[in-house]
Amino acid sequence: YKKLARRLAAAIAIVVLCLIPSLGLYAITGEAAATWATVAGIAGVAAVVSGGRQVAILSSLIMALITPLAIVAGSVPIAGAALMALMCLMVGHMSRFGLNRATLLVPVFMAWMIIQPPVWGAQKLLDRTDGTYLAWMTLFFLIGALVPVLVLSLVMRKIHLPTPSPVTHASREAIRYTVTITVLTTATTFWVLDHPKQVAGAWVISTILVLAQVGEVGTLRRTVPRVVGTLLGMLIVGVIVLEVNSMVVLYVIGLVFGVAAITAKFSPHYWIYMTLITPTVVCLGASSSSQLGSLGTQRLLDTLAGAGLVLIAAGLTIGYSRVTQRLEGTPKGATTDMKV
Repeated sequence: YKKLARRLAAAIAIVVLCLIPSLGLYAITGEAAATWATVAGIAGVAAVVSGGRQVAILSSLIMALITPLAIVAGSVPIAGAALMALMCLMVGHMSRFGLNRATLLVPVFMAWMIIQPPVWGAQKLLDRTDGTYLAWMTLFFLIGALVPVLVLSLVMRKIHLPTPSPVTHASREAIRYTVTITVLTTATTFWVLDHPKQVAGAWVISTILVLAQVGEVGTLRRTVPRVVGTLLGMLIVGVIVLEVNSMVVLYVIGLVFGVAAITAKFSPHYWIYMTLITPTVVCLGASSSSQLGSLGTQRLLDTLAGAGLVLIAAGLTIGYSRVTQRLEGTPKGATTDMKV
């Protein structure tokens, strides 16, 4: 119980820390798009925990600078797909140094900026070339990420986190991981942008990036819990749709589930985290209570699609690995016996 209490306290502190910049920016602009500062804060916190202060600051700056490029590139399918490919190549390269987890949320959240950026102004319109809009979105991500990074770095200055090793992953595994995420996310981004009705396609990309792991075992271990957790989360969303009509109440419910999800993230039970994070993103992402059902259904379909693509890719890469080992006479497991 003491451990659970500490996790809960840490989760509440993280949510509050990420909310403060968002609330301040909303008070200044009056734009709902300011809530993306909270999303940026989550990316910053993850980068601090996984890579340290310097990596987190660099990731925050890169994410903020990519934001206007992502919004503009999304107007042309080939440009949006190319930008996604560049980000995934970066993450794949960082996996050689054990820093892919610290940078993974950059392409995850930029997928939304490419595919479905927030609306702006009293008319709630989306103009991807509006300079004012692009400048504020860049500022939202910059302030939203840097504030939690700097505060958390100060708080955790006496805590010695594990240092990522530059030889964490073998070259072959890093290459297979890079090829997998780059090909799948690039093709998905192009297809979604080329079919505008698939507005929630960013969830396919996030599923691919989260499920795909460096190494063969990690991918398979995460796929089933993610699908099961999403299905259970959908049941919770169904109850919310029937009982709640107020957007304020929905937002509060989303925050409560967010705290619970972060608490569960510290545990080894990934399916519990997925069960809790599903209603979190659906409640916080809905613009009306009536939209909850459609968003929940879209998330479920996108999760299944992303999981299917990752499993197919994993099967192909495992098969290729076995064939090359036999051709080269490499002992089975010689390059895959490592922590994933």
